[in-house]
Amino acid sequence: MTETVQPAQRRGAATARNASALLVNPLDTKHIVGVEEITLPDGAPVVSARVSFDGGTCWRESWPLPVETQWAGVVGPVLAMDAHGNLNLAALALDSDRGRASLVVYRSEDGGIHWALPAVVLRGAAECCYSIATDLNPASAHRGSVYLAADMGDALCFARSRDGQSWNGRGHSRPGALLSGLCFNPEVLVDAGGAVHVVWMNGPSGCSILAVDSTDGGHTFCAPVTVAEGIVSVQDGLPETAPATCIAEDGVALCVWADDREGRARIYHRRSLDGGRTWQGPSAGEPLVPGAGSGQHEFQPHLILTAGGEFCCAFYEYGPKTPGGDLLVDLAMAVSYDRGATFTGRMVLSERPWDPAVDRPLSRAATRGALGWLSLG
Repeated sequence: MTETVQPAQRRGAATARNASALLVNPLDTKHIVGVEEITLPDGAPVVSARVSFDGGTCWRESWPLPVETQWAGVVGPVLAMDAHGNLNLAALALDSDRGRASLVVYRSEDGGIHWALPAVVLRGAAECCYSIATDLNPASAHRGSVYLAADMGDALCFARSRDGQSWNGRGHSRPGALLSGLCFNPEVLVDAGGAVHVVWMNGPSGCSILAVDSTDGGHTFCAPVTVAEGIVSVQDGLPETAPATCIAEDGVALCVWADDREGRARIYHRRSLDGGRTWQGPSAGEPLVPGAGSGQHEFQPHLILTAGGEFCCAFYEYGPKTPGGDLLVDLAMAVSYDRGATFTGRMVLSERPWDPAVDRPLSRAATRGALGWLSLG
């Protein structure tokens, strides 16, 4: 079912929003796709998609995406556009008892208007974190490939597809696990040369951030590299510490994460000049912005690289905005104009702070914790 809607239009309270994602098509910036998890009146979670082909002026809705009859619902959508202009949407399809789930990938060949029934890629726990990425590089031998990384059963699972339809999955529930050992909050990304990188944490407080890369389209991976160690995971009900990584065309890479070693969550980072093979500075990382910081909890960072070469790190700040005031959230950002060597003081992006306890959605399959529903994509 499709209809033309404005982006601000809301359904009734029976269809409250949960997890969501927004994608600007890297092949056509006027093409914008938004997906969100909504709850039907019968309590079943499903995924809805909205599409704009004119830069956000007009929107068309596909609602809901198709599901198999035996599923109890679909949660936690994440998006990626492949090199052929096809949309790929990963989500968790819950079993009828909601104790287990399938990691599935939907595909749309018309920009998000119509979606076929998804391919089942991996099966495991109903609570996991996952990431999706595609190879858009014209010179890459694996251009058009789609990659998934997940921490099902706290083990690193990886899957790849050359066409977004047939998948080759590797994980703890199948022969040939990608790697042994614990895995939490994995991120998969593709660099300018087409190499696939997977970055993850190997445990709770005191753990390390590890990374592997593949130059043959995910068929084989190098031995794990330690990005940072001695990480102190965040406390106080904040979303779990999860690394965010960005790699520029010239091989400059940056990894950021929220760290609680100072008694409050704060964004730390390390920098690499060789595509993530070696990392500079103290092994435990350093504060992204030097000095005492804002005094707030800083958490859930997200990195982008602008066309001009600036590294931008957005993150949330949580705490009282006035002495003795309520605990509120702001969206902030720090920018580096020297290829990630230094970052300027943070700037607040939100017009006004908000109370995360008001109309709080239910978080699934993204990050855990009292504020786990806050997501930067």
